[in-house]
Amino acid sequence: MVSLSDPICQSTALKAMAVAPKVTGIISLFSSTFIIQHVLRDRKRRSLTYHRLLLGMSISDFFGSLMCFLSTWPIPRGEACLAAGTTATCTAQGFFFQTAALCTPTYNISLAIYYILVIVKGWKEYRVSKIEKYLHAFPILAGFGTGFAALGLKLYNNYGWLCWIAPAPNNPDNFLIYQLAFLVAEAWAIIIFLAICMTIIYFHVLKQEKKLDKYSASFSQKKRKQSKKIRNQAFLYVGCMYMTWIFGSALVFIAADAWKAPPTFIIVGQIGHLTFFPLQGFFNLLIYMLPRILRHFEEGVPLTQSFKRRKSSFFSFLQNSISKRKRSQTQAETQVSCDEGNVETGENGEKGAALEDHVDDRDNEGGEGTSGENKIGGGDSGEDDEGDGETDAIDELEYIVEA
Repeated sequence: MVSLSDPICQSTALKAMAVAPKVTGIISLFSSTFIIQHVLRDRKRRSLTYHRLLLGMSISDFFGSLMCFLSTWPIPRGEACLAAGTTATCTAQGFFFQTAALCTPTYNISLAIYYILVIVKGWKEYRVSKIEKYLHAFPILAGFGTGFAALGLKLYNNYGWLCWIAPAPNNPDNFLIYQLAFLVAEAWAIIIFLAICMTIIYFHVLKQEKKLDKYSASFSQKKRKQSKKIRNQAFLYVGCMYMTWIFGSALVFIAADAWKAPPTFIIVGQIGHLTFFPLQGFFNLLIYMLPRILRHFEEGVPLTQSFKRRKSSFFSFLQNSISKRKRSQTQAETQVSCDEGNVETGENGEKGAALEDHVDDRDNEGGEGTSGENKIGGGDSGEDDEGDGETDAIDELEYIVEA
């Protein structure tokens, strides 16, 4: 049985390489599990493209976090601290790690494209759902493609704290090229792509908000918050990706002799890599929960409201049926007026005709040109309608994200 008292674990650095990823990996593992169950247990979230993309990313990160948690265990015995595996277990860990390590950040590209389509292009949910399969296919093919390629080239070996693309005892050449080509280069391309997309979205929203300055001050101030939210979200997306990849990328360049770094910097880079890289799932959860946290502080919406499970359609049907029967009995006993009865039954789902007439009358009143935020300023130009439509798209996205 392996333990920290083994001779190979006498070095503090080797102990840290074996233990630290288990701590941060389990945090990320629980974070991804939370997002997975939070989406799957709610029918509304399962029906939205945004949440299904997050589901795919979290499933990918679940396996990546699991590989980080295993750390040195799958490495062949005697090659690392706490190593207890074989060549087969090392190869399996390397495959799943490579696949998840690229698939997870690539899902951020799909999410960025989703934001561009909804906010900038004004696409509705039904239209985005038609191309959703491609948004899932791209990260999955990228992850499994590089995973199987490295497997075929027999690149998975002891990387120090887990099994990944590393030099084999009998073939130490070219592994750095494969590390760059299969993961590091793609990760930084993703970071740059995210920065560009978030910049486009931010300035687009800011431009639309400036169009609203001619409306009432309260309406303009309300919509001005959108650009700040998107700016903060953009910084969080890019910042978390940066923290995840900066240390590991620096170590790759140091190993390639592209940078003569002092020993102290190498130690700091290793600590940062072992700390932040396994935390991708935790960062995803932080971004996922941010809109709900902001709503809690701005509007007083309880955080527990997002955790409550909505009732299934079967139990909702039973409850509505019982409520309808009780309301029907109450109506018969009290003998309410016909008009009041029509409105009441329309509200409770038995007959909607009276309620529809009521809504139509209210819409006609709003359409006379005197009230409603979308009619401020007279509504006499197509440009105003365009601005209102795009801010409505932002509101719709905010509703989807906070679902």
